[in-house]
Amino acid sequence: MVKIERKDSPEARAAVESLEKEKAKPSGTYRTEAVTNALGLMFAHKCYLCEQKGLSDLQIEHLVPHRGERDLMFDWNNLFLSCDHCNNIKNDKYTPILDCTKIDVDKRIAFRRHCGLFEEDQLDIEGLDDSLETKNTVALMNEVYYGSTPQKKAEAKIIRERLSKELDEFRDCVKNYNLADGEDKKDCEMSIMMKLKWNAPFAAFKRWMIRDASDRFPELLKYCQ
Repeated sequence: MVKIERKDSPEARAAVESLEKEKAKPSGTYRTEAVTNALGLMFAHKCYLCEQKGLSDLQIEHLVPHRGERDLMFDWNNLFLSCDHCNNIKNDKYTPILDCTKIDVDKRIAFRRHCGLFEEDQLDIEGLDDSLETKNTVALMNEVYYGSTPQKKAEAKIIRERLSKELDEFRDCVKNYNLADGEDKKDCEMSIMMKLKWNAPFAAFKRWMIRDASDRFPELLKYCQ
């Protein structure tokens, strides 16, 4: 979970306009084509919670549960993009949580993976302050990545497998950077930079890999900002 800027754009303005029109209707919907398109662009078609990309089940999620309150239901700033797995887990159970369009979440929460040669990877998600929002977000992230029902546990295992594969590839990229020199090293650094950007899958975990290796790669920390 990393910061995603809610930029002004023609698509965002079209989404706001469609929400205003739908809100005026007795049975209006916030799931308009304009809203779906704008959120897809703004979130780079990535779930803002688990950080998976390339999914076909992305949904419109309310950061603050609306519970039927129309102002919250149709508020553009309250609409986020999430996958079905995360949307069902969060629902109205976790509130308030950190707003990733306003806060660098990966600076308030540490996202780490511990892996052993013959053991299943373990995720360590640790809050770095005692605020209620941080505590709720940590609890939500743990349920996202581990589940609490048989179905959600099975879904979470698939996410963790995708996460592990992505982090293994990123680790190899950093290894190649460490061994390279000249133009090859520059190319490797560019690849690392792209993998640490907000729109990359599982960016929070990758950034903490770099932070935890800051003594070896202090020059890469600038890409974690």
